[in-house]
Amino acid sequence: MLNQTCDRGTVTQIEGFTIPTSPDDKRTAEMRFWLSILRVHNTIFPELNKSLRDNAGVGLAKFDVLAQLVRHPDGITMSDLSTALKVTNGNVSGLVNRLVKDGLVSKEMSSTDRRSFSAKLTDKGMGTFQKAMTFHQATLANLMADVEKEALIEATEPLRTLSEKLKQKGQIDE
Repeated sequence: MLNQTCDRGTVTQIEGFTIPTSPDDKRTAEMRFWLSILRVHNTIFPELNKSLRDNAGVGLAKFDVLAQLVRHPDGITMSDLSTALKVTNGNVSGLVNRLVKDGLVSKEMSSTDRRSFSAKLTDKGMGTFQKAMTFHQATLANLMADVEKEALIEATEPLRTLSEKLKQKGQIDE
């Protein structure tokens, strides 16, 4: 670790990362923000996952795949599905193969590229997704019953703005 002073204040070098240390202690605010997001996630995620598994037979990972396939009724390539879900091709392949085994998804070789496969929701998959969506909505409603609609709206917009800024930064750094 190396501390240096520059025109932006003090920066710390750690394993190739430059971390500015500002006088207003922005690093503390960033860490508190991140930990707050994790606390919310760690409260909601297990409850949603359990509800979906117990009531619809799919966990959140499979539910997310089904939700993407609902958006692409004509099918989606495994690569595009991987990008949409922000997971590796290997993770998508494993999930899709399990969904195929469950009869919820069909997988076909591309007619234009014999190295590529596409996934498509089956009728049974659509039924499972609809059932899971009902429990997804009910679980969120139960978890957030004491949170005012205005508070949710107030919290959502800044998170969307931040998400867009981070996405743009990621595109710049790539």
